[in-house]
Amino acid sequence: MRTEFSIAFRYLKPRRNAVSVITLISIIGVMLGVAVLIVVLAVMTGFTDIMKEKLIQTQAHIHVSGRYYPIMDVNHVRKKLSEAGFIHSAPVISQVAMLQNRRNFSPKLVLGVNADDVRNVMDIESALKPGGKFDLAPGEAVLGIRLAQQHGLTVGDRITLHSSAKLAEMVKVKPSGGIELSSSGKVILPTELKVAGVVSFGKYDFDRDVIFVNIDDAADLFDLQWGSATTVYGWAENAFDMQKEVDKLAELLPYSTFRIESWQSRNAQLLGVLAVEKNMMFFLLIFIVLVAAFSIANTLITSVYQKTREIGVLKALGATPGQVMNIFLLQGLLVGVIGSTLGIMLGTLVIAIRMNILHTVAKITGQPLFPPEMYFFNELPAHIVPMDVVIVALSSVVLCTAGAIVPALRAAKLDPAKALRYE
Repeated sequence: MRTEFSIAFRYLKPRRNAVSVITLISIIGVMLGVAVLIVVLAVMTGFTDIMKEKLIQTQAHIHVSGRYYPIMDVNHVRKKLSEAGFIHSAPVISQVAMLQNRRNFSPKLVLGVNADDVRNVMDIESALKPGGKFDLAPGEAVLGIRLAQQHGLTVGDRITLHSSAKLAEMVKVKPSGGIELSSSGKVILPTELKVAGVVSFGKYDFDRDVIFVNIDDAADLFDLQWGSATTVYGWAENAFDMQKEVDKLAELLPYSTFRIESWQSRNAQLLGVLAVEKNMMFFLLIFIVLVAAFSIANTLITSVYQKTREIGVLKALGATPGQVMNIFLLQGLLVGVIGSTLGIMLGTLVIAIRMNILHTVAKITGQPLFPPEMYFFNELPAHIVPMDVVIVALSSVVLCTAGAIVPALRAAKLDPAKALRYE
């Protein structure tokens, strides 16, 4: 095998002929294909990882809510969460309200919480912008930074929130159709709150849509009883391995009364789409390497014809058909290994300087290539998984070696007598 390897390596050495140029092009093709695969898979993995990180950062690990009514006995649910193995819990009133800005109304998610509960599970100090506070005293609200920017709000400004439940009390639907003012004549005023702080968690949709308020203010806004909650949040020791705790909680809380949802089940569609997209990207982009494999086959077929006399000499000196075949298979293998190695290096380099590339292209084109309002993140995430690199490299080497099978068989079947007479 050492002899075959030596001859195969010598055939790859650059020479001033068309075969050496085509061989170089084949190696570049493999290199680019592998590099593209590495970059795309790293970005897709980075998207998935940072999405999970942001979901965990801005959501509870487990959500317990009443199936038909708000949870009145909050302490009972928190006790069951603790018994199931969850280390933190917090009652929350979570509903959509209309934020009024002059004559414009926009729906926003109001989270009524206790400030101390939030501090136990979220890094509020890092998220809180200078000049603000996260005490959530009665009459105070904390806004996401994107929401504050959209409405031109700063610390000290006042916001107006309208509850759909209260608005519904002012009108009634007539049996014949249409609406009319309620006969009670009640006029329900909106809730006015002072902006006490602005937070940024780096997740665009959360920073754009969420308003934190005191849980009692939220109860008044949505016409709920003080001490009740629409949901009780729970946090486990390990968000990625809490099935045991979830199963235990399902035994402790009756299914007919409570709905139990983990953060994975609440975001199953999104996480599933990300996983499918990564697999589809690999399937589609592997065709780049497949094209390079066909180029290698073309190169080696040409090489077999050019080296017919040399093959004849090798066979005349005692080389077996298997040894001749190994020479050209090893040539395809070497192209795959060299191309894959260079591709991994190039892909790793592109990932390392990806933000510089994005900023440069954006400056040239005048348009952002990674708008946060579309992708929900402030930078292009990327995470190179060693196993992905191994799979890409092995796939490339196998395809390149497979591309050498046809010319290798052609060389192995050559008649040495005819090969020596070949002109």
